[in-house]
Amino acid sequence: MQPAGPRRVGRKMNRIADEQKRQNDHSRGRWDRYAPHRGRVTRLLADAAPPHGGLCVLGAGNSNDLDLAALLQVYDQVHLVDLDPHALQSGLDRQGWGDTERIRLYGNVDLTWIADRLAVGTPERPLSDAELDLCAETMAAHPPLDLPSPFDTVASVCLLTQLIQCVTLSLGERHPRCVETILRLRAQHLGLLLELLRPGGTAVLVLDFVSSQTCPELPQVPESHLFDKAVELISRRNFFTGVNPFVIRHLFESDPALTPAVDSVQMTAPWLWDFGPRVYLVCAIVIRRKATAPRSPDDR
Repeated sequence: MQPAGPRRVGRKMNRIADEQKRQNDHSRGRWDRYAPHRGRVTRLLADAAPPHGGLCVLGAGNSNDLDLAALLQVYDQVHLVDLDPHALQSGLDRQGWGDTERIRLYGNVDLTWIADRLAVGTPERPLSDAELDLCAETMAAHPPLDLPSPFDTVASVCLLTQLIQCVTLSLGERHPRCVETILRLRAQHLGLLLELLRPGGTAVLVLDFVSSQTCPELPQVPESHLFDKAVELISRRNFFTGVNPFVIRHLFESDPALTPAVDSVQMTAPWLWDFGPRVYLVCAIVIRRKATAPRSPDDR
């Protein structure tokens, strides 16, 4: 079934799709290394599960950060969405769930809505202002995903940085409209989490926001000191553009496009994710959607 919202990957998207596939291929063999990170993510998702609920994971990739057996103990169905269909199937087969109807896969799904347009640009030959304006309009007016939403729980697992990478691959970090485009993409993604939730549902936004590449001492920081280290790094602006977890928490609490639908927002303690060549500092924002839909201005 073709999604009505984000389009299936086409030829113009090959550069971005190929980079995502390369990253998934590179990380496919790191199941054992991911174990502590996978345990954290799985517990967060399991804790959010209502009786007989459905879970949707955006950016599931190889499912290295998901214990599917544990999740299927608390969810009736699990829906996995990603740009790379091979990674989705490979991850399912690896965990021994290749023929279950309780897990549904949605591959070739562009969760930026603009990857086909971004893919034609490079830092050397970036998109024009008119093309970037069209990207902004597309994100603002994105059609709904063709998924069986709403879901009881929706998760975005270290996906936001990958979506942002699509922008930097196209424009380069020094492009005058790079940050603007990243922030628009972030706003679209945060809104999507709420759109896919049923009233009273829970969104879990897992963020990798700094790495040992710019903080070499990160792997040696004790867990009890990670929050203080996060505050220090962010105060020194040592974090990935667009994924400051304190800013994102504040957006859910104060942004008029988000807050009317939000019942509560919590940020977890940070943890370390051993990715292999790098270690990432990670935390999660857990958002509870209001049990009743916010009233529109016409209803008041």
